[in-house]
Amino acid sequence: MPIEAMIVMVAILSVFLLCVVGSLGLSYFVLAIVLVRPSCDPLFGLAKSVLGGEAGPGGAVNALVIGLGLWYLIQKPLLVGAATLPMWTGFLVVASTSAMLSPEPTAAARGIGWLASYFAAFSIPFALIRSPDWALRCLTAAMYSSFIPVAYAFIELVFGLAEAETGGRLQSTFGHPNIFAFYLVGVLALGMFMLKSTRISLPSNVRPLLVLYLPVLILLIVLTQTRSAWIACAIIATVFVGLVDRRYLGFLLLLPLIIFIPGVEERVLNVSWYDGDYRHSLDSFAWRQLLWENALQWMAANPSLLLGNGLNSFVHYVPAFFPYAREANDEAGVGPHNVFLQIYFEMGVLGVLSFGWLFLSLFWKLKDGYRSDPRGTLIMSAFAASYLVECYSDNVIDYLVYQWFFWFIMGAVCAWNRLPTRLQVLQPAFVR
Repeated sequence: MPIEAMIVMVAILSVFLLCVVGSLGLSYFVLAIVLVRPSCDPLFGLAKSVLGGEAGPGGAVNALVIGLGLWYLIQKPLLVGAATLPMWTGFLVVASTSAMLSPEPTAAARGIGWLASYFAAFSIPFALIRSPDWALRCLTAAMYSSFIPVAYAFIELVFGLAEAETGGRLQSTFGHPNIFAFYLVGVLALGMFMLKSTRISLPSNVRPLLVLYLPVLILLIVLTQTRSAWIACAIIATVFVGLVDRRYLGFLLLLPLIIFIPGVEERVLNVSWYDGDYRHSLDSFAWRQLLWENALQWMAANPSLLLGNGLNSFVHYVPAFFPYAREANDEAGVGPHNVFLQIYFEMGVLGVLSFGWLFLSLFWKLKDGYRSDPRGTLIMSAFAASYLVECYSDNVIDYLVYQWFFWFIMGAVCAWNRLPTRLQVLQPAFVR
């Protein structure tokens, strides 16, 4: 994209956001960020390359989201803080303490900023959602945010852009195919929720469109060739068909036919366990297994159990214990590709316990909606479980846009659960 076109697009986006905040207020400004952020990575990347340095528009938006979260927390401490601080405080305190131990202070500070923004993304809906109508506005903005990335993915497909850039894997407006895949899994779960939640009444002319949108999302997830996203998608689809609506069982039985899509069979068969010799050709999972084994062995020889080795320190230490990285002369190191290992390595046992508490609290808050919305609760719980599955084999905690989407959706649903059960069923404002 030419620099001039990029500048024009950034200017248009800035004017759009300023018009929103000026005419509609701060709450709609938040929704505008939710709406446009998944489409902005190419623009932010170009702007950063033009401006030079480490910071860029993405960092400014990140700081803005943190500021909004703090603003709402200060303005409504009982409403927002009581719902979110018991969940997040332990994890954020351990992360901040671990950051002081990091050999990479800049990377550690950036990591604290990311985690703070995830907390903000979860907290903001508790301030916005004071009625079912506002809950639907939040979820609708998140659903609408997928339209541009989905459209651009088809442009990639039609013009062969993915073949040239990522070996045929779709990545759309995201920095990596895996991030796009996980985002699509979230959009799929959100679409199922909006279809089947007892709190939402979709009109007859909208429901078929949303039903048709779900297979499109599944197709694009397949074409990202992200195997962990396939597993996450299978979990959500199985819960949906098995526990929510068995009328779609026939569709689930057709899923094995996906194996005939070009590239899928190769990705499925190209998975094996590490055979003990990294000098052999390693597929992506065997490479991960070797990395994890070496990291655990190094930790056993260099114990730092309580607070780990410092936030965002894995990349710093990986050349010391990963021979595959040394052979490739990868001085920058590689990510752990496992969130649980990353937290254990960087934040120690306290980090693992606080992360576990965070998700136990999340599932408990989701459970609060089961009585009034059992089907929606099952879908959102499956989405949260699929997130943990994704964490097993990827650097999910570093995927900022997906993290914002996940935590914003979870915050919106949990905030909705706190509302009185009366008058909770209504049509989304965008289809009235």
